[in-house]
Amino acid sequence: MTPGPRADILDSSAAGGKVIRGSALRSGAYVGGILIGLLATPLMVRHLGVVDFGSFVAISSLIFIVNGLTEAGLFAISVREYAQRDARGREQLLRDMFGLRVVLTAVGGVLALSFALLAGYPSALVYGTMVASAGLVAMNLFGNYTLPLSAELRLGSIAGLELLRQSVVAAGVVVLVVLGSALDPFLALNGVAALVAIPVASRICGPAVRMRFSFDLERWWTLLRAAIPYAAAAAVAVLYFRIGAVLMTVVSTDEQAGYYGLAFRIIEIVSAIPLLLVSSALPILSRAARDDAERLRYALGRLFEVAVIVGVATAIPTALGAPFAVRLLGGARFGPSADVLALLGVAMIGSFLVATWSYALLTLRRHLELLLANLSAFVVGVVLTLLLAPAHGAVGAALAVIGGELWLAAVYLVMLVRAEPQLRPPFGVIGPVTVATAVSVGPVLALGLPSLLAAGIAATIYFAALWLLGAIPREIFEQLRRTPIADDEHLP
Repeated sequence: MTPGPRADILDSSAAGGKVIRGSALRSGAYVGGILIGLLATPLMVRHLGVVDFGSFVAISSLIFIVNGLTEAGLFAISVREYAQRDARGREQLLRDMFGLRVVLTAVGGVLALSFALLAGYPSALVYGTMVASAGLVAMNLFGNYTLPLSAELRLGSIAGLELLRQSVVAAGVVVLVVLGSALDPFLALNGVAALVAIPVASRICGPAVRMRFSFDLERWWTLLRAAIPYAAAAAVAVLYFRIGAVLMTVVSTDEQAGYYGLAFRIIEIVSAIPLLLVSSALPILSRAARDDAERLRYALGRLFEVAVIVGVATAIPTALGAPFAVRLLGGARFGPSADVLALLGVAMIGSFLVATWSYALLTLRRHLELLLANLSAFVVGVVLTLLLAPAHGAVGAALAVIGGELWLAAVYLVMLVRAEPQLRPPFGVIGPVTVATAVSVGPVLALGLPSLLAAGIAATIYFAALWLLGAIPREIFEQLRRTPIADDEHLP
């Protein structure tokens, strides 16, 4: 099979720098979208109130779960396939994915509606589930355009598209609040934003990327057969992380579900960052797993170091700044959500490790191990939620998330090292990170500073301490000093 032009990029020494700069751009665009959302989300929370916002989070979580079940791990598998095919094979892959995702999303909508009916949701929430399911079709079609951009390391373009989509959602929230809208239109915003972004994505991809439907059952089955083991693992991963938000509507009170809903909504947004960082490196990891074991060992070692550093850097301001974030987004009525958010912030450390080691196992084609690990985390999460949430409400559900994330990270590590002992992580980074955490968090807590100020000062001290200790990988500084302007251009 003749490789496409981007195969040279994946094999080149420039690929790593493109991933570092592209990941920074994607993370920056994502944070920018969050900041834009901060202008709109408080309006939505206050407009809907505790009970309706809890319903919004529950339905959104249900849709995320259904999307995970029907996405079937196809995106990650397709990125790997796209990077290795010629131009004709890539076009056929996109056509097959286009048709397959439409059919699978329709099936997912039926599953979501069935759950809403079986769970005894009120008619308004059943209708809201239908609205959100329809929006999921547009979201998945938009995702198909990002497939070639991801495989070709055109991460700057993806960053711009993501920022556009988030901006449209934020603008929609403001409009709906001004109009005094009920719950259901808010659930349609993600789909509307995807419809706005699709024409822009099409123009960026260019005429070489044409999205046409293909309904070839034989080729669909070929794709699904390759993806099913990983698909099952990915689906369970989506399910276990969000099952707490769904269970809270059943095992606890509406108020506690609302408190948990606000904190979980915040952490759900933050939890996308580890996936953005690690998934950007998937094409390189896949190529290294096939051709260069030493390159894979080095890349995963660096990813682990970054995961530990950035994971703790995310947990510190999230936990310390939780009271301010809750007051900003929900007001005084959501005061109990602050403790919940602080606990969920701690879980982010595990989330970064989970993202790193899950993609490591994916590149090694350890799909069965991924499935077994995710199933075990699902069981742990459900059991802990059922044990803790009825008595301790939202705080109990947050503790269940921490337990599930740390459990899954530990299981992934054991499975990775058992499969490839040479991929044992460089644990030397843990010492400097521990020292940096102590010197940044301890004094701030002792001084009793306001939450926002405490979060900013602690984060600054943390990174300064790591820099003084020489714990930040030198490649990050070297690559971030370079301009990312040409990163979407083909290498000669």
